Amino acid sequence: MPKKSDAAGDRHIRIDDYVEGRLSTEEMAEAENHLSSCEQCRQRLEQRQLSMRKSGVLTVARTLAARMARGSLTVLEPLLKEFSRLLEQPKEKVERQAFEPLRVLTPPLIGGIKLTSRFIGRFGLVLILTIGTLFLPTPEGLSPEGHRALAGFVFTASILALEPVSLPIAALMVPAALVALGTADTTEAFATFSRPVVFLILASLFLAEALRKHGLTRRLALKTIVSSGGEVGAILLGLMMVAAFFSMWVENTATAAMLIPVAMTISRQVEDPEKAGKVLTLLVLGLAYSASVGGMATVMGSASNAVAFGFINQIRPWSFVNWMYYGVPAFLVVFPLTWWLLLRLTPTPVKRLNLDGVHRRMEEMGPMGKTEKEIIVMMAVAVVFFVGGSFIEKALGLPTTLLSAAMVAVLAVCYLAIREIINWEDVKGVSWGIFFIIGAGLSLGETLSRTGVTAWFATLLAPLVTELPLFVSLLLLVLVSALMTNFLNNTTIAAVFVPVLIKLAQNDPTLEAMRFVIPVTLATTFGYSLPSASGRMALIAATGIVSRGKMMRCGLIMTAVSSVVLALLFYLIALLGWI
Repeated sequence: MPKKSDAAGDRHIRIDDYVEGRLSTEEMAEAENHLSSCEQCRQRLEQRQLSMRKSGVLTVARTLAARMARGSLTVLEPLLKEFSRLLEQPKEKVERQAFEPLRVLTPPLIGGIKLTSRFIGRFGLVLILTIGTLFLPTPEGLSPEGHRALAGFVFTASILALEPVSLPIAALMVPAALVALGTADTTEAFATFSRPVVFLILASLFLAEALRKHGLTRRLALKTIVSSGGEVGAILLGLMMVAAFFSMWVENTATAAMLIPVAMTISRQVEDPEKAGKVLTLLVLGLAYSASVGGMATVMGSASNAVAFGFINQIRPWSFVNWMYYGVPAFLVVFPLTWWLLLRLTPTPVKRLNLDGVHRRMEEMGPMGKTEKEIIVMMAVAVVFFVGGSFIEKALGLPTTLLSAAMVAVLAVCYLAIREIINWEDVKGVSWGIFFIIGAGLSLGETLSRTGVTAWFATLLAPLVTELPLFVSLLLLVLVSALMTNFLNNTTIAAVFVPVLIKLAQNDPTLEAMRFVIPVTLATTFGYSLPSASGRMALIAATGIVSRGKMMRCGLIMTAVSSVVLALLFYLIALLGWI
């Protein structure tokens, strides 16, 4: 897409986008017009075309494969677009903000034939898969009710993966489907939506909104960049550290949404549009990955952590600190590896940046205000209660769970509201849809357990866990969990795997459930390859900053390496008897 150069005010095109056909019809016409008058862009285009001719058919095949992978090489889509344009009345074009923090689950508006064809096609496929499962013979060892619950699992997995409607509405259809299939009554289907862990994640979104509204996240990120001295590797590390830290305490997709504009500010310091694009790609991928990895450390960092936490608490007391015993070491091992590997997977020609623009932004923000300092103090107190709430309850003789993680988060939000640091107008626009997603995952897990599907899955999985060496079992489970996250919502994976692994351990006293439950849940962090993997990846895909091909290449390598390291870590912890 044509992009303005900060140096001369000229409008240049990105040659890769032009050559590989990533521009719309209007953008292509604008690019052609620009090429007719810009000698610099014509020379760059000729160099690229010469390079393609030298590499011949291999380049063509690779380009076609990349376009197929990102879904841009189609026949019907252009026809549908044109037909839809002819039928619809012209509408005034509304300019949208590139980023709307904490509203990352809001789907783009689609109209006309494209909307209809998409809904019919995708929802039709969901129904075909679900009904097809019902018509299959009942698997041996599974009751008729369990068979219907298995169809409910297929419905959940397919509707969350295909998204015929927006993700929150798709999640809301899950309990309705479970009731329609006769595997739960209305009370059972919706009871999980009131679990404390759901409100813990929801409160974390409200806390994130306070950080965004008063610019704390942005201020800290800019300070970190200034302290880096302008070296690109140091800037990436600093931004990733900020994203990871905040993702420990607020939902990780919200953190990524708040920091991507900072990455855009940094990339604008590079005058050449091609080089600026590569710097921005590096920084944005770093934010997405680090927000995911930071979410491993605590219960409130990820929706899958919250789902697993809910199931674990049904079999044993499991606190916020218990999760951190394993989440923090996993973070400390995976985070530096992620930074090091990303620098090698996404090299940039720019090694050092001019930070004059960043300094100006810092000056515009001015000194830290009283409200920002109050938020910092409040967050510090909340963290103390998150970590030591159970000990404080016992020491002061307070009612049990008064200082549980969910209560502390809700009380922190109440404090901010009372102090008028945030109000209803601020929080009503956050991603309430995550409330439905976590509730749906818990509802599915409960139904599978109640109908015997979990026990049936456990018998199928038993040979993988009991007959193979511990490290091989860990590695296979972690890899499967990480790869499946690219296609299925991570709450669904946690809702299925965690109860199965718990049931497996209950059937075999020699197994320790947490040896598998924690790493398998943490592995859902590593869904980096597709936009459907997580809100973070969907966010950067929607902005167009990172191409689908780049996302897939980097994501698969990062997923494989991170999964092996995570399996090794928990194998070592198991050998030491720490889990």
